[in-house]
Amino acid sequence: MSKGFPRRVEGRISESRYQELVGILEKDSTLTMSELIRRILQNQPVRIQVRERGVWDLMEVLISIDIQLKKIGTNLNQVIQAFHGNSSSLEKFLLGKKLLAFQKELSKGQGILEEVLAKIQDRWLSE
Repeated sequence: MSKGFPRRVEGRISESRYQELVGILEKDSTLTMSELIRRILQNQPVRIQVRERGVWDLMEVLISIDIQLKKIGTNLNQVIQAFHGNSSSLEKFLLGKKLLAFQKELSKGQGILEEVLAKIQDRWLSE
């Protein structure tokens, strides 16, 4: 039982009204049926937070790229520290090869990022 709402109320509504409420809930996943009904009964505004799927997909890609680039940056810093702390020519050569691999990963990530940013620019600059 909720502290803020100690009493439970049940009722019946028509199928069409129920489908209308379900339709509102499908548009805004932050609302529950109880919260929606409380807002309606209290004459409070029902604001629907709509997420545009294309924008949301682009944001997910950007977040993923950000995480990947941070991981690469961390690994890159570790290799650079090892490079500077090592006097062996062979070890420096092997660490240099690792640095080259990280550079390729960064270039790939940069390419993906440029593609996503181009889509965002097309979307908002064309409107």
